[in-house]
Amino acid sequence: METDWYKLDSAGKLYASTVTSRVSTVFRLSASMYKSINAAYLQEALEETLEEIPSFKVVVKRGVFWYYFEKTTAIPVVSEEHYYPCSNLFFRGRNTFPYRVLYYNKKISLELSHMLTDGTGGKEFLKLLVRNYLKREGISVPSPGKKLGDFNFDNAFIQHYEKSVPNWQEALDKAYKIPIRLDKRGVYHVTTGKLKVEVLKEVSRKHQTSVTTYLLALYTEILIGIQEQNSKKRKQPITMNVPVNLRNFFESSTLKNFFVSVPITIDPRLGTYSFEDIVEAISIELKRYLNGKQLKTLIARSVRGERHFLLRTLPLFVKDWISPLVHARFGENLYTSSISNLGVISLEKELEEYVQRFDFYPPPSIGNKIKAGVISYKDDMYITFGNLSNDRIVERMFFRKLVEEGIQIKIETNRSAY
Repeated sequence: METDWYKLDSAGKLYASTVTSRVSTVFRLSASMYKSINAAYLQEALEETLEEIPSFKVVVKRGVFWYYFEKTTAIPVVSEEHYYPCSNLFFRGRNTFPYRVLYYNKKISLELSHMLTDGTGGKEFLKLLVRNYLKREGISVPSPGKKLGDFNFDNAFIQHYEKSVPNWQEALDKAYKIPIRLDKRGVYHVTTGKLKVEVLKEVSRKHQTSVTTYLLALYTEILIGIQEQNSKKRKQPITMNVPVNLRNFFESSTLKNFFVSVPITIDPRLGTYSFEDIVEAISIELKRYLNGKQLKTLIARSVRGERHFLLRTLPLFVKDWISPLVHARFGENLYTSSISNLGVISLEKELEEYVQRFDFYPPPSIGNKIKAGVISYKDDMYITFGNLSNDRIVERMFFRKLVEEGIQIKIETNRSAY
């Protein structure tokens, strides 16, 4: 039976109540063209895209116990970008779209709350928005390889939850935190490094590992070094939050959230790690986690947490008060940072000549002041650090290390000076 509202998925419910002035849960996907953006065309393209993906045509509403999405005939208005990326959508207490569409010069930016979708769902929406925009520029747009009817708005967590599977129960120690101060509220520094995918693959092969493992190992090695230089206390584990797209392991075409966070830990208390040691340890951890059986336990934890009797019966205003505290204590305190690789985003060959690049900015988080997002398009990879601090030691060390490995990097940032 058709309804006028949608439940949030298992991950979206958590994100909805953890929003604060510094934790927006908003991430950005953007496409840069070779010509300046026509705002009128973009507005028309957005309206067409929402007709084709009506599950995004919703506003956020407050219920007694949970937030939910209500269908709407209203259409968001595209606007020119004037402020820092990934800022709060301020949905509490009023009807608000869980996303926004911005433009600036040659760039179209789609900012989405994790309440609505994840990076995979966001990529599909942005690709369709770009296609519809290019049509209005007079470009002949071929039929998409994947039809819109192939997608759905199902809660895939519930579909793939098995009652007999136990919760993921591994205990994590409190992770090392990078000793940097928060900048002013609303400020979000982003620094992007552009590099050639094939060159990075060659360097990864030299270390006998994959690109994802190499980037994780490089980031972890840098964080170990920062801890050694700055911490006078006893050492703490370096734990990376690695989001995993569950569609790669379970059959699903949902545009809702369908991912889990996998913890990858290197513990300097156990001794000194060479780079090869870090690569080997991370490879073992990823192999242990990235299989259907182990991932089912993380799905079970997400679903059972949502279904817990006490949590279900608490009024929403209480959830809004305690959820940020619980998320900080049992979520972000367990991680040092995060690196999310959305993989390759592709368009039809006929459209590639009109789209210069894609970017992915991770959502800001007070518990993990620095996060990294990775996306690739054609021959290039774009690695973006989002940072709530004015300190840039992590970004500098990371990109310098890549240069030392023989990888040419082009750096771009919204900072006044890098």
